[in-house]
Amino acid sequence: MELGSDVQMQQYSREAKEFFEKVLYDEQPVFVSDEANILDVSTSSVEELSERCAKQYGKTVLPEDLKQPLWKLLRQLNQGRTNQG
Repeated sequence: MELGSDVQMQQYSREAKEFFEKVLYDEQPVFVSDEANILDVSTSSVEELSERCAKQYGKTVLPEDLKQPLWKLLRQLNQGRTNQG
C-alpha cells in the first residue's frame, strides 16, 4: 500500500498534535496525508467537529472548512493565535 505525502502535515505537526489532543481526543489518527481532510480521519459528525473546533479555537468552522485538507484547516484555526496550547 502506498501512502500519500505528508510534507505539509509535518510543517504543522505541533498544531496537529494539539488538535488531536483537544478536538479529536476520542480518536487517534495514525497517519494523515496532505490530501486528507478532517472528515477522512474522524468518525464524528460535521456538527460535532464544528462545535469542538469552535470551543477550542474560538472560531466559527463551517462545513466547507472541514472539507479542505487538514493542514489548511490547522493553519486557518491557528491564524492570529499568540498563545497556542
